[in-house]
Amino acid sequence: MIKLLRIDDRLLHGQVAFLWKEYLKLDTILICNDDAADDSFTKQILKFAKPKEVQLIIVSLGDAAEKISSLALEPGISIIIVGSLFDAEKIIDMATLTCPVNIGGLRERPNSISLCEYVAVTNEDIQIIKNLLKHKCKISIRRAPKDNEIQINDNMPLLS
Repeated sequence: MIKLLRIDDRLLHGQVAFLWKEYLKLDTILICNDDAADDSFTKQILKFAKPKEVQLIIVSLGDAAEKISSLALEPGISIIIVGSLFDAEKIIDMATLTCPVNIGGLRERPNSISLCEYVAVTNEDIQIIKNLLKHKCKISIRRAPKDNEIQINDNMPLLS
């Protein structure tokens, strides 16, 4: 069962690995990222960041739909992590995901605006959020499970 699609440009780090693992009772972390899937050094670094008792799977975006389909049928609890809203939209479209979307960390980039201290979005990101909302995705911003959740909806001034 897939519990959450998390967007975090750092992919896997202690906050995700341990806090979200405990909160969601995770068995599997699935990272869908082309760069990570193609780089053995990055894979090794990500493996060091995961808790011992949690399985880590790293796949390219092209291989994600098949892996997501199989995880959805397994009894364990999984989280999917992508590095951008663009990748999240691709994953949702390819795998027809219906789980909640959590934006946990998007650092400032050229032409981005801050939604909070740890999430900055570009105009392209805002368009993707609008598209995801049209597809009835539940989207929130929350860095860690203990933090207050900011729900994203059509009524937000940024999305008008």
